[in-house]
Amino acid sequence: MGAITTDVRLVRLQADRGSHTIPEVSGMQQFLMVFYVVFFSTGFMGGAALILLNIRVRSRLSRPLLLFQLLFLLGTGLILVYFSVQGNGALGRAVEGILLGVIMSTNLAIWGVVIVIIRRVAPRSRGKRNPALVAQVLALLVILKTAANVVVMATTPAAVAEDAWLLGTHLLVALAMASFGIVLRGPVNPKEPSAFQPLLKAYGTLAIVLAPLGFVEYALQSAGVPWLEEISLDHVLYLAWNVVSMSAAVRLFRPGSQESGVLESVPEERVRALGLSPREVEIATMIGRGLTNKEIAERLFISPGTVRTHIYNLYQKVGAGNRVELLNMLRG
Repeated sequence: MGAITTDVRLVRLQADRGSHTIPEVSGMQQFLMVFYVVFFSTGFMGGAALILLNIRVRSRLSRPLLLFQLLFLLGTGLILVYFSVQGNGALGRAVEGILLGVIMSTNLAIWGVVIVIIRRVAPRSRGKRNPALVAQVLALLVILKTAANVVVMATTPAAVAEDAWLLGTHLLVALAMASFGIVLRGPVNPKEPSAFQPLLKAYGTLAIVLAPLGFVEYALQSAGVPWLEEISLDHVLYLAWNVVSMSAAVRLFRPGSQESGVLESVPEERVRALGLSPREVEIATMIGRGLTNKEIAERLFISPGTVRTHIYNLYQKVGAGNRVELLNMLRG
Protein backbone atom coordinates (compact mmCIF):
# COMPACT_ATOMS: atom_id res chain seq x y z
CA MET A 1 0.00 0.00 0.00
CA GLY A 2 2.79 2.38 0.82
CA ALA A 3 4.76 0.75 -1.98
CA ILE A 4 4.38 3.86 -4.11
CA THR A 5 7.21 5.31 -2.03
CA THR A 6 9.26 2.29 -3.07
CA ASP A 7 8.45 3.17 -6.69
CA VAL A 8 9.81 6.64 -6.17
CA ARG A 9 12.92 5.28 -4.49
CA LEU A 10 13.58 2.88 -7.39
CA VAL A 11 13.11 5.62 -9.98
CA ARG A 12 15.37 7.87 -7.95
CA LEU A 13 18.06 5.16 -8.03
CA GLN A 14 17.77 4.97 -11.80
CA ALA A 15 18.02 8.76 -12.09
CA ASP A 16 21.06 8.91 -9.80
CA ARG A 17 22.92 5.94 -11.27
CA GLY A 18 25.02 8.14 -13.51
CA SER A 19 26.45 10.07 -10.56
CA HIS A 20 27.25 7.25 -8.16
CA THR A 21 27.11 3.51 -7.71
CA ILE A 22 24.94 1.77 -5.17
CA PRO A 23 27.12 0.51 -2.35
CA GLU A 24 27.00 -3.16 -1.50
CA VAL A 25 26.07 -3.95 2.08
CA SER A 26 27.52 -7.44 2.28
CA GLY A 27 27.20 -7.57 6.05
CA MET A 28 23.42 -7.26 5.75
CA GLN A 29 22.88 -9.95 3.13
CA GLN A 30 22.11 -12.65 5.69
CA PHE A 31 19.58 -10.40 7.39
CA LEU A 32 18.04 -9.63 4.00
CA MET A 33 17.67 -13.32 3.18
CA VAL A 34 16.09 -14.11 6.56
CA PHE A 35 13.70 -11.17 6.22
CA TYR A 36 12.44 -12.25 2.82
CA VAL A 37 12.07 -15.87 3.93
CA VAL A 38 9.94 -14.71 6.86
CA PHE A 39 8.03 -12.24 4.71
CA PHE A 40 7.06 -14.66 1.96
CA SER A 41 6.28 -17.53 4.34
CA THR A 42 3.96 -15.35 6.43
CA GLY A 43 2.52 -13.84 3.26
CA PHE A 44 1.48 -17.17 1.76
CA MET A 45 0.23 -18.38 5.14
CA GLY A 46 -1.77 -15.17 5.50
CA GLY A 47 -3.28 -15.74 2.06
CA ALA A 48 -4.18 -19.31 3.00
CA ALA A 49 -5.80 -18.01 6.20
CA LEU A 50 -7.98 -15.62 4.19
CA ILE A 51 -9.01 -18.48 1.90
CA LEU A 52 -10.04 -20.55 4.92
CA LEU A 53 -11.91 -17.57 6.32
CA ASN A 54 -13.80 -17.21 3.04
CA ILE A 55 -14.74 -20.90 3.11
CA ARG A 56 -16.01 -20.66 6.67
CA VAL A 57 -17.63 -17.21 6.57
CA ARG A 58 -18.95 -15.94 3.25
CA SER A 59 -18.39 -12.24 2.66
CA ARG A 60 -17.95 -9.77 -0.20
CA LEU A 61 -14.72 -8.71 1.52
CA SER A 62 -12.98 -12.07 1.22
CA ARG A 63 -11.80 -11.85 -2.36
CA PRO A 64 -10.63 -8.19 -2.28
CA LEU A 65 -8.68 -8.83 0.93
CA LEU A 66 -7.09 -11.95 -0.57
CA LEU A 67 -6.21 -10.07 -3.77
CA PHE A 68 -4.74 -7.28 -1.64
CA GLN A 69 -2.56 -9.84 0.14
CA LEU A 70 -1.37 -11.46 -3.08
CA LEU A 71 -0.54 -8.11 -4.69
CA PHE A 72 1.68 -7.31 -1.68
CA LEU A 73 3.57 -10.54 -2.32
CA LEU A 74 3.82 -9.91 -6.05
CA GLY A 75 5.07 -6.34 -5.61
CA THR A 76 7.71 -7.28 -3.06
CA GLY A 77 8.86 -10.24 -5.15
CA LEU A 78 9.25 -7.97 -8.18
CA ILE A 79 11.31 -5.49 -6.15
CA LEU A 80 13.59 -8.32 -5.08
CA VAL A 81 14.02 -9.43 -8.72
CA TYR A 82 14.65 -5.80 -9.72
CA PHE A 83 17.65 -5.53 -7.44
CA SER A 84 18.95 -8.95 -8.46
CA VAL A 85 19.25 -7.89 -12.13
CA GLN A 86 20.59 -4.44 -11.36
CA GLY A 87 23.90 -3.62 -13.00
CA ASN A 88 23.92 -6.64 -15.36
CA GLY A 89 24.75 -4.68 -18.52
CA ALA A 90 22.40 -3.53 -21.28
CA LEU A 91 20.06 -6.50 -20.87
CA GLY A 92 19.87 -5.85 -17.15
CA ARG A 93 18.96 -2.20 -17.77
CA ALA A 94 16.18 -3.21 -20.17
CA VAL A 95 14.78 -5.74 -17.69
CA GLU A 96 14.97 -3.14 -14.91
CA GLY A 97 12.83 -0.76 -16.93
CA ILE A 98 10.22 -3.44 -17.59
CA LEU A 99 10.19 -4.54 -13.95
CA LEU A 100 9.80 -0.96 -12.76
CA GLY A 101 6.78 -0.53 -15.00
CA VAL A 102 5.24 -3.77 -13.72
CA ILE A 103 5.92 -2.74 -10.09
CA MET A 104 4.14 0.56 -10.65
CA SER A 105 1.25 -1.26 -12.35
CA THR A 106 1.04 -3.54 -9.29
CA ASN A 107 0.77 -0.47 -7.06
CA LEU A 108 -2.02 0.87 -9.25
CA ALA A 109 -3.83 -2.43 -8.75
CA ILE A 110 -3.23 -2.33 -4.96
CA TRP A 111 -4.83 1.07 -4.62
CA GLY A 112 -7.66 0.05 -6.94
CA VAL A 113 -8.38 -2.85 -4.58
CA VAL A 114 -8.23 -0.38 -1.66
CA ILE A 115 -11.12 1.54 -3.23
CA VAL A 116 -13.12 -1.68 -3.65
CA ILE A 117 -12.52 -2.63 0.01
CA ILE A 118 -13.57 0.82 1.21
CA ARG A 119 -16.80 0.67 -0.78
CA ARG A 120 -17.67 -2.76 0.61
CA VAL A 121 -16.65 -2.11 4.22
CA ALA A 122 -18.30 1.23 4.88
CA PRO A 123 -22.05 1.45 5.41
CA ARG A 124 -23.85 3.78 3.06
CA SER A 125 -23.87 7.37 4.26
CA ARG A 126 -25.08 10.57 2.65
CA GLY A 127 -23.60 12.87 5.24
CA LYS A 128 -21.18 15.62 4.28
CA ARG A 129 -18.54 14.17 6.59
CA ASN A 130 -18.10 10.79 5.00
CA PRO A 131 -14.73 9.18 5.85
CA ALA A 132 -15.26 6.52 3.18
CA LEU A 133 -15.66 9.14 0.45
CA VAL A 134 -12.54 10.99 1.59
CA ALA A 135 -10.58 7.72 1.66
CA GLN A 136 -11.70 6.84 -1.86
CA VAL A 137 -10.70 10.26 -3.19
CA LEU A 138 -7.26 10.02 -1.58
CA ALA A 139 -6.74 6.51 -2.95
CA LEU A 140 -7.70 7.77 -6.41
CA LEU A 141 -5.18 10.60 -6.07
CA VAL A 142 -2.47 8.06 -5.20
CA ILE A 143 -3.38 6.14 -8.35
CA LEU A 144 -3.05 9.32 -10.41
CA LYS A 145 0.28 10.13 -8.74
CA THR A 146 1.56 6.64 -9.54
CA ALA A 147 0.53 7.08 -13.16
CA ALA A 148 2.34 10.45 -13.14
CA ASN A 149 5.45 8.68 -11.87
CA VAL A 150 5.36 6.43 -14.93
CA VAL A 151 5.15 9.45 -17.26
CA VAL A 152 7.90 11.33 -15.44
CA MET A 153 10.13 8.26 -15.42
CA ALA A 154 9.75 7.95 -19.20
CA THR A 155 10.53 11.63 -19.83
CA THR A 156 12.65 13.24 -17.10
CA PRO A 157 13.57 10.61 -14.45
CA ALA A 158 15.73 13.09 -12.52
CA ALA A 159 12.61 15.09 -11.61
CA VAL A 160 11.42 12.22 -9.43
CA ALA A 161 14.48 12.67 -7.24
CA GLU A 162 13.51 16.26 -6.38
CA ASP A 163 12.66 16.81 -2.71
CA ALA A 164 9.35 18.52 -3.48
CA TRP A 165 8.19 15.56 -5.58
CA LEU A 166 9.26 13.03 -2.95
CA LEU A 167 7.70 14.90 -0.04
CA GLY A 168 4.46 15.36 -1.98
CA THR A 169 4.34 11.64 -2.65
CA HIS A 170 5.02 10.72 0.98
CA LEU A 171 2.37 13.15 2.22
CA LEU A 172 -0.29 11.87 -0.18
CA VAL A 173 0.43 8.21 0.62
CA ALA A 174 0.44 8.87 4.38
CA LEU A 175 -2.93 10.64 4.21
CA ALA A 176 -4.43 7.90 2.03
CA MET A 177 -3.17 5.12 4.31
CA ALA A 178 -4.40 6.85 7.46
CA SER A 179 -7.79 7.53 5.87
CA PHE A 180 -8.05 3.90 4.76
CA GLY A 181 -7.25 2.82 8.32
CA ILE A 182 -9.94 5.08 9.76
CA VAL A 183 -12.54 3.49 7.47
CA LEU A 184 -11.46 -0.03 8.45
CA ARG A 185 -11.72 0.85 12.14
CA GLY A 186 -15.09 2.55 11.72
CA PRO A 187 -18.61 1.17 11.36
CA VAL A 188 -18.86 -1.88 9.10
CA ASN A 189 -21.60 -2.54 6.58
CA PRO A 190 -24.19 -4.60 8.51
CA LYS A 191 -24.40 -7.00 5.56
CA GLU A 192 -20.88 -8.21 6.31
CA PRO A 193 -20.33 -11.01 8.88
CA SER A 194 -19.12 -9.77 12.24
CA ALA A 195 -16.32 -12.36 12.14
CA PHE A 196 -14.47 -9.95 9.83
CA GLN A 197 -14.68 -6.98 12.19
CA PRO A 198 -11.67 -7.81 14.44
CA LEU A 199 -9.60 -8.47 11.33
CA LEU A 200 -10.61 -5.17 9.74
CA LYS A 201 -9.88 -3.22 12.92
CA ALA A 202 -6.42 -4.79 13.14
CA TYR A 203 -5.73 -3.88 9.50
CA GLY A 204 -6.97 -0.36 10.19
CA THR A 205 -4.70 0.07 13.21
CA LEU A 206 -1.69 -0.98 11.14
CA ALA A 207 -2.55 1.44 8.35
CA ILE A 208 -2.92 4.37 10.77
CA VAL A 209 0.13 3.65 12.92
CA LEU A 210 2.46 2.87 10.03
CA ALA A 211 1.23 5.58 7.64
CA PRO A 212 4.26 7.88 8.29
CA LEU A 213 6.83 5.20 7.38
CA GLY A 214 7.62 6.90 4.08
CA PHE A 215 8.57 10.12 5.89
CA VAL A 216 10.74 8.17 8.33
CA GLU A 217 12.59 6.45 5.51
CA TYR A 218 13.03 9.74 3.65
CA ALA A 219 14.46 11.37 6.79
CA LEU A 220 16.92 8.52 7.36
CA GLN A 221 18.14 8.62 3.78
CA SER A 222 18.42 12.41 3.80
CA ALA A 223 20.49 12.19 6.99
CA GLY A 224 22.92 9.85 5.25
CA VAL A 225 22.12 6.84 7.42
CA PRO A 226 23.51 3.64 5.80
CA TRP A 227 20.62 1.96 4.06
CA LEU A 228 20.06 -1.45 2.52
CA GLU A 229 18.49 -0.55 -0.82
CA GLU A 230 16.79 -3.94 -1.30
CA ILE A 231 14.51 -3.34 1.66
CA SER A 232 12.10 -0.55 2.54
CA LEU A 233 10.34 0.45 5.74
CA ASP A 234 7.14 -0.20 3.79
CA HIS A 235 7.97 -3.87 4.17
CA VAL A 236 7.40 -3.51 7.92
CA LEU A 237 3.76 -2.74 7.09
CA TYR A 238 3.57 -5.69 4.71
CA LEU A 239 5.04 -8.09 7.26
CA ALA A 240 2.67 -6.89 9.98
CA TRP A 241 -0.24 -7.22 7.52
CA ASN A 242 0.77 -10.82 6.82
CA VAL A 243 0.80 -11.65 10.53
CA VAL A 244 -2.66 -10.12 11.00
CA SER A 245 -3.98 -12.14 8.05
CA MET A 246 -2.59 -15.31 9.61
CA SER A 247 -4.39 -14.47 12.84
CA ALA A 248 -7.71 -14.59 10.98
CA ALA A 249 -7.55 -18.36 10.70
CA VAL A 250 -6.18 -18.79 14.23
CA ARG A 251 -9.03 -16.77 15.70
CA LEU A 252 -11.69 -18.41 13.55
CA PHE A 253 -10.68 -21.97 14.32
CA ARG A 254 -9.54 -21.52 17.90
CA PRO A 255 -11.30 -24.08 20.12
CA GLY A 256 -14.18 -22.49 21.96
CA SER A 257 -14.27 -19.30 19.90
CA GLN A 258 -17.67 -17.97 19.07
CA GLU A 259 -16.87 -17.84 15.37
CA SER A 260 -16.22 -21.58 15.36
CA GLY A 261 -19.99 -22.04 15.52
CA VAL A 262 -21.15 -19.86 12.61
CA LEU A 263 -24.88 -20.33 12.01
CA GLU A 264 -26.50 -18.49 9.13
CA SER A 265 -30.07 -19.63 9.92
CA VAL A 266 -31.94 -21.92 12.30
CA PRO A 267 -33.48 -24.96 10.55
CA GLU A 268 -37.27 -24.80 10.52
CA GLU A 269 -37.63 -28.21 12.14
CA ARG A 270 -35.46 -27.07 15.07
CA VAL A 271 -37.60 -23.96 15.49
CA ARG A 272 -40.76 -26.11 15.76
CA ALA A 273 -39.13 -28.76 17.92
CA LEU A 274 -37.76 -26.24 20.45
CA GLY A 275 -40.77 -23.93 20.35
CA LEU A 276 -38.70 -20.84 19.54
CA SER A 277 -40.39 -17.50 19.02
CA PRO A 278 -39.57 -15.34 15.94
CA ARG A 279 -37.59 -12.97 18.18
CA GLU A 280 -35.59 -15.84 19.66
CA VAL A 281 -34.81 -17.17 16.18
CA GLU A 282 -33.67 -13.69 15.14
CA ILE A 283 -31.38 -13.38 18.16
CA ALA A 284 -30.06 -16.93 17.71
CA THR A 285 -29.14 -16.11 14.10
CA MET A 286 -27.29 -12.99 15.21
CA ILE A 287 -25.43 -15.01 17.83
CA GLY A 288 -24.52 -17.44 15.06
CA ARG A 289 -23.00 -14.56 13.08
CA GLY A 290 -20.83 -13.68 16.07
CA LEU A 291 -22.58 -10.50 17.25
CA THR A 292 -22.17 -9.42 20.85
CA ASN A 293 -25.13 -8.60 23.14
CA LYS A 294 -24.52 -4.91 22.59
CA GLU A 295 -24.45 -5.29 18.81
CA ILE A 296 -27.66 -7.37 18.88
CA ALA A 297 -29.35 -4.69 20.99
CA GLU A 298 -28.33 -1.99 18.54
CA ARG A 299 -29.56 -3.97 15.55
CA LEU A 300 -32.95 -4.74 17.14
CA PHE A 301 -33.36 -1.37 18.93
CA ILE A 302 -33.82 -3.02 22.31
CA SER A 303 -31.86 -2.81 25.56
CA PRO A 304 -28.91 -5.13 26.31
CA GLY A 305 -30.88 -6.36 29.33
CA THR A 306 -33.71 -7.51 27.09
CA VAL A 307 -31.17 -9.29 24.88
CA ARG A 308 -29.77 -11.10 27.93
CA THR A 309 -33.29 -12.21 28.90
CA HIS A 310 -33.93 -13.61 25.42
CA ILE A 311 -30.60 -15.44 25.46
CA TYR A 312 -31.32 -16.87 28.91
CA ASN A 313 -34.67 -18.17 27.62
CA LEU A 314 -32.89 -19.66 24.62
CA TYR A 315 -30.45 -21.46 26.91
CA GLN A 316 -33.33 -22.85 28.97
CA LYS A 317 -35.31 -24.07 25.96
CA VAL A 318 -32.30 -25.62 24.25
CA GLY A 319 -30.52 -26.88 27.34
CA ALA A 320 -27.27 -25.05 26.60
CA GLY A 321 -24.76 -23.46 28.96
CA ASN A 322 -22.93 -21.20 26.49
CA ARG A 323 -23.14 -19.85 22.97
CA VAL A 324 -21.19 -22.65 21.32
CA GLU A 325 -23.48 -25.29 22.86
CA LEU A 326 -26.51 -23.21 21.86
CA LEU A 327 -25.44 -23.08 18.21
CA ASN A 328 -24.61 -26.78 18.13
CA MET A 329 -28.03 -27.60 19.57
CA LEU A 330 -29.81 -25.35 17.08
CA ARG A 331 -28.18 -27.18 14.19
CA GLY A 332 -29.80 -30.40 15.38
